[in-house]
Amino acid sequence: MFGLWIAGEGSTDEAALRELLKKQMIPFEGFTDEQPAFVKGTDREDFLRKAIAAVMQGLPLPMADVAEYLSTPVAAPGNVLRKYVCLQLSLLPYLRVNSRITWLEGCFLLGGDLLIAPLGEDGRVDALLPDGVWTELSTGECFTGRLRRIRGLNAMPVLARENSVIPIGVDDRRTDAEDADRVTLQWFQPGAEARCVLSEGTEYRLTHRNGAFTGESMTDKTWHLIVRQSGEERLIR
Repeated sequence: MFGLWIAGEGSTDEAALRELLKKQMIPFEGFTDEQPAFVKGTDREDFLRKAIAAVMQGLPLPMADVAEYLSTPVAAPGNVLRKYVCLQLSLLPYLRVNSRITWLEGCFLLGGDLLIAPLGEDGRVDALLPDGVWTELSTGECFTGRLRRIRGLNAMPVLARENSVIPIGVDDRRTDAEDADRVTLQWFQPGAEARCVLSEGTEYRLTHRNGAFTGESMTDKTWHLIVRQSGEERLIR
């Protein structure tokens, strides 16, 4: 799973997060490891089970009290866990194809287009990005060169390479969802053309000519295309 990489000692958040892990019935591999576990256990049911366990934190709360509980500081570590478990679940169409992990200076490269910058002491990020423009998935902010930020322990930079197409799954509630079923292709800082191939072989070809974006695929399943450029999102289809 995505998890968090925490190097600081004596942090209240760190202690709470580690204590949460000890109490879970299901192990959250990779949460505090020095090496990422992004490609371990790509079974959808396993991801959903972990997401539910992270929210409930093993507490037998009545359903009526869950919403109120999730807004309390005590629930914060579980919410962070769930956020990144669900994020990885949505990225399964990408992760299943690109399982290679490359360690760079201060960051991990998943496949060729997705980069994770681990958190250091006090939530600091210090990573040397590969050449080109990198877009953060959650904010749309673009970076080049060295990334130095203080982010806190509840948010980890996940960035996409320019002219990359990241397939995002939209169904995080079913264990039998298919990668190509209503998949959303996010095209970051697009060039003239790009392609994307899902794990089961479905291929998409995208083109950018004179400001117009087009896409084609042989699949009969519904799919969508979002262009993310200069901090803005544009729904193409």
